[in-house]
Amino acid sequence: MKSLAKGIFFGFLVTPLLVLAQAGQGTGQAGQGTGQVGQGVAPSSSLENPLRSNDLMEFLQELLDVIMVFAVPLIVFMIIYAGFLYVTARGKETQVSNASRALLYAVIGGVIILGANIILAVISGTVDAFR
Repeated sequence: MKSLAKGIFFGFLVTPLLVLAQAGQGTGQAGQGTGQVGQGVAPSSSLENPLRSNDLMEFLQELLDVIMVFAVPLIVFMIIYAGFLYVTARGKETQVSNASRALLYAVIGGVIILGANIILAVISGTVDAFR
């Protein structure tokens, strides 16, 4: 089981390197053409912005939108899980307290995640005030 987890973790580390390792698309190689030393065509390279936004706040808003897609179902799942813990506790004090703690953490996490847009707006307003 540990080797499977290590394999998956290693795959997540190596896969982006293999996907992003692309050949350069220059106009030619140095030394080609006339046959003279030092007279080749230099490869051209440019860095393009892979992000759609040029502003940090726009980037954070897009990142927050992506996080919301994953976080909202996770919040719902955690609340359902806390309910499951309540049902299976059968009145035992330790299990009821664990279920209460799980529900409390799920609600606090949900409030933070769902309130992240407000937090981002406050941070953006503070940064704009210093400009």
